[in-house]
Amino acid sequence: MTPSADDLEAFHDRTLKLDSDLSRLKTTELRGEIQAEIARHAREWLRISSGLKTGTDGFLPSLDVYDLAMTEVLGATKLRTRASTCRGKLAPFLDGFMDKVVVPLIRFEGSPAQAAARQLESMFSGSVSSEEAQYVAEAARCSSVHCHRAAIVLLWAAAMARFHGEIQRIGFDAFNSAAATASVIKGAPYNRIARGLSISTLGELQRGRDFDVIAVGMEIWKYDLQAFEELDRLLGQRNSAAHPGMFAPSSLDVRQYAEKTKKFVFDVVGRIQGS
Repeated sequence: MTPSADDLEAFHDRTLKLDSDLSRLKTTELRGEIQAEIARHAREWLRISSGLKTGTDGFLPSLDVYDLAMTEVLGATKLRTRASTCRGKLAPFLDGFMDKVVVPLIRFEGSPAQAAARQLESMFSGSVSSEEAQYVAEAARCSSVHCHRAAIVLLWAAAMARFHGEIQRIGFDAFNSAAATASVIKGAPYNRIARGLSISTLGELQRGRDFDVIAVGMEIWKYDLQAFEELDRLLGQRNSAAHPGMFAPSSLDVRQYAEKTKKFVFDVVGRIQGS
């Protein structure tokens, strides 16, 4: 998860307090609780920095100078280091940190694109597994930088991760039995299911057609023809997004795609534990 501007302000406040504590120690060597507290603070920054680099995609200035400073601070806690020396290493966080890092992050968070991305992720909160959530988070990041076609592809990938996971849960034999039952039903969409559809490994499932999965899904999860048609339209949009052409979805299209994906996949096909 990307740290928020509030997280950074709180971290800055703790840095100021540490600097004040170190100023009172002057040239005393670091020992005991203050040494342990500084080490925890340095590790916290390195975790925060990793999250910022992952979630802000170049919208912030380089954090290398801050990473180097905190790496040196962490190293200093392993040696006999004077408080004044450690205090000097914290200088980048005391001189302009608010203007250089916190304020740009506040602006980043306040942009309409970022607000839409957070809303997209929150839409699936509590409804997706950790694996599925990775696809949703990546879709939100893509949408935030106006890569809406990529966002649609990733949302469909999240949906198929749910289908594939549930097929593995019920077993390939159960899926094959449902496929055999569906294949003998006359008319669309059953007559479009691959003849003799049978899978025995995850690899075969992953190489198979998404259409077959959602068509056979009517037999397994008992959603009706109208729900299938909605899923088929979602698959069609995914295909349009993934291949060259004039398809140009907007952020609103991505949101509507996400809403339908949640309604017709994540609210119907299996449930994560505790949801």
